[in-house]
Amino acid sequence: MIQSKLFNITALLILFGFFSFACSSDTETASYDDTPEVLIFGGGDHHDFDRWFNVEDSTIIAQTGANVRYTDDPSAVLPALSGIDILNMNTNQSIDIPEFPDRIIEFVEEGNGLFLVHAASWFIWDWPDYYRHLIGGGTSSHGPFGEFEVYVEDTAHPLMQNVPERFTITDELYRFQRDEDGADIHVLAIGIEPDTGDEYPVAWTVEHGDGRVVITTLGHDGEAHQHDAFVALMQNSIEWLNR
Repeated sequence: MIQSKLFNITALLILFGFFSFACSSDTETASYDDTPEVLIFGGGDHHDFDRWFNVEDSTIIAQTGANVRYTDDPSAVLPALSGIDILNMNTNQSIDIPEFPDRIIEFVEEGNGLFLVHAASWFIWDWPDYYRHLIGGGTSSHGPFGEFEVYVEDTAHPLMQNVPERFTITDELYRFQRDEDGADIHVLAIGIEPDTGDEYPVAWTVEHGDGRVVITTLGHDGEAHQHDAFVALMQNSIEWLNR
């Protein structure tokens, strides 16, 4: 009788151990599957892309748990799209790849995330559909580099978590031009031009197809990339785009 009870207890312990291992394995797999693959695409002129958009932003994004890599080679971007979840574009270089804008649009339509920072929203390229569908407009001028005030328009949005309702930042305030025929934009934060009092969106979202786009015009140099509000916005963007 005692031996029979011992056998039953041993069998139960073995079964429990197997069940625990299976649950642990499932949990690890789920955690791995939830890790977004992020490609930062930078490069160009008038900015220290390697210092701020590569080293600094890679560190900021990696703190969310994402896998991050960087390239400044336009020819490396399109082949990488099938293996990433989020493309973070912040480049102002010439891109002589005819299919580039259409493939970026398709990438978003397919349900992936696009994070456009600073120069990526400037009217650099002859890509009307890119600006119309993914940004809702574009920018061709900005005030002088300097300090200006920003206030949050939608304090309840997940992208504004840990972002102060009002803050000052030293940056370039892009004079965003809305395309009335473009995508609907959801404005999250607005910058105030010190000399004129004119207001321009500095962070907003666009929904396109099955995917999401976050746009911020902030991010010229370290004054922005090391600003707590910018860091929070960047990390929130990765988490929100990785839905």
